[in-house]
Amino acid sequence: MREERLLERISRWESGGERTRQGSLDVLVRSILRHLAGILNTQRGSVPIDSEYGLPDLSNLAPAFSAKSIEEIRVDIARTIERYEPRLKLRSVDLVPDETDPLTLRFEVAGSVEVNDRAVPVQLATVVQPNGRVAVNS
Repeated sequence: MREERLLERISRWESGGERTRQGSLDVLVRSILRHLAGILNTQRGSVPIDSEYGLPDLSNLAPAFSAKSIEEIRVDIARTIERYEPRLKLRSVDLVPDETDPLTLRFEVAGSVEVNDRAVPVQLATVVQPNGRVAVNS
């Protein structure tokens, strides 16, 4: 099943799960969400094998959000997704303003995934919290 990353497949097989060749959009999207949450919550420079893996430290940015820093975060998110999550064909990452919570940045990630030789549109919500943590939801 290509929808899952290698370690996810091994874990499922070891726990008695079955092997299948049929694609599943739900399995693929859940796997992508888990992987993106891991990538986007990894501080750039902390992975010895790839110094570009992850995002810059976002924990000190919340009090000083400016248009320039928000655009840099948006570009970093897009670049990171394009480079490290090839299953998601990224179309856009857009800021979604939220006046009710000025210390949280919300981005809409739009793209598509391939399931059973068919491109399926996908939209994800990426939320950068004031403490620098990133949440990814479908």
